[in-house]
Amino acid sequence: MDNSGFQSFNEQHDNSMQKRKGPFAGMSPVLFIFVSLSLVFFLYQIAGGIISYFLLGEDLSMNSSNLNLTRIILMFAQFMFILIPSIVLVMLQDNDLKRTFRLYMPKISVFIPAVIGILVIQPFLQLYVYFQNELIFSLPFGQEFIKQIKELLEMLETATEKLVSANSFPEFILILFVIAVTPAICEEFLFRGLVLKNFEKVVAASGAIFLSGALFALFHFHPFNLVPLAVLGIYLSFVVYHSGSIYTAVVCHFVNNFISATAVYIYGTESFATEKMTKDELLPFTMLGILSLLIFLLIIFFIKRNSIVKDKTEISSISDSLPDGENSDE
Repeated sequence: MDNSGFQSFNEQHDNSMQKRKGPFAGMSPVLFIFVSLSLVFFLYQIAGGIISYFLLGEDLSMNSSNLNLTRIILMFAQFMFILIPSIVLVMLQDNDLKRTFRLYMPKISVFIPAVIGILVIQPFLQLYVYFQNELIFSLPFGQEFIKQIKELLEMLETATEKLVSANSFPEFILILFVIAVTPAICEEFLFRGLVLKNFEKVVAASGAIFLSGALFALFHFHPFNLVPLAVLGIYLSFVVYHSGSIYTAVVCHFVNNFISATAVYIYGTESFATEKMTKDELLPFTMLGILSLLIFLLIIFFIKRNSIVKDKTEISSISDSLPDGENSDE
């Protein structure tokens, strides 16, 4: 019996299965980023808001009776409407999850200075925000518009202060999961996974790092914190790229938010009110900010010197110089 026809059919079927792509596989990477961020924004803001309304009712004032429930809803919404869509969208794009999200152990010589860097840069970011606000609120024009934005942000920050203020240590642990652990996982998978990897398909690594960090800042919709958020976002993309692992950014992001949450728990929200400093207070504050920036730049230089990308380049050049048939282990 001639099985050649049956074998040919099987081969054609196997080939057609191999050629089958995800529904977003042929989409432009930039368009895919736009669609993904739009979908996540809609799910998180609209769907999350609807769930909050049904669970909390019309009383969204976050009184003590429903404050912990609000925190749990926020945590659930980030996993449900940021993390899960990010993973599903990458699968629909027909991309490998491990490669896209860089689910590898980080290079330790990059990981450790990366975490130190997120600690070091804090005084400079505080210095920048202080001088930025001093400049903005002293402008001779547009003050009415600036005042309206400030009032809106202050209203949102008042609600945020309730969410991050703890009256007991167990409540503080819950807050850490809401504002430190959860965003460190969900936002990193979205921006340092899906967004960064797709930008790398169309622009150089430096451009992908910058653009993914800038979108991270814009996604938070906080005009007065736009530059600090951009610095943070670019730095997180930078350390992911050079450490070869998303876990580096997850830990750095957690440490950044942990510092804020712990400071509020220890000192309270009142101590962070922006008041005009005296000259005696401003000088050491400025010197500390400048010093933190200089050390931060040295850390960036050190990370680049120890980059996993450099290692791969060296391995590639060694492999190219080997005779045919010989390979270098990566």
